[in-house]
Amino acid sequence: MVSRAGRLDVTRKLPYSSGDIFAVPLRDRGYAIGVVARMDGKGIVLGYFFGPRVEPLEDLPQTRTLDANSAIKVCRFGDLGLVREKWPVVGRVESWNPAEWNVPDFCRDGNIRVVYNGDSLTVSREERLDSRECRLLPQDGLEGAGFVEIKLTRLLGA
Repeated sequence: MVSRAGRLDVTRKLPYSSGDIFAVPLRDRGYAIGVVARMDGKGIVLGYFFGPRVEPLEDLPQTRTLDANSAIKVCRFGDLGLVREKWPVVGRVESWNPAEWNVPDFCRDGNIRVVYNGDSLTVSREERLDSRECRLLPQDGLEGAGFVEIKLTRLLGA
């Protein structure tokens, strides 16, 4: 939201918080499920994403027991889908504990480990890493909402 003075209003309440479960509309049909693991409050979110494809959304329970280790994708993304409520919040993780939803290390350029600060989601350090080890980490970058939708649609297949 922009004030009359043309400044971004950072005091507004976001429609999501850490531990929230949200639905990501897939490009063909149905939804993937995501969890807000961390957020910087300025538009960047660390999310864990899960299959299988959910249809219809109304059948999804309001709370679910999800395990971070079973995520099909983990990434940093812009919160536009959540803010515009195109990605509706559909519940909360039961017994939310941020320690169980860590900020993983990421891989950049095939051989650089990127470590993010868990509170601010800013880079705390980078270091060279063997390319074989780096391939095992999630890909670094800040993904837009549309890119996340396309990627999840591909991951969950037809």
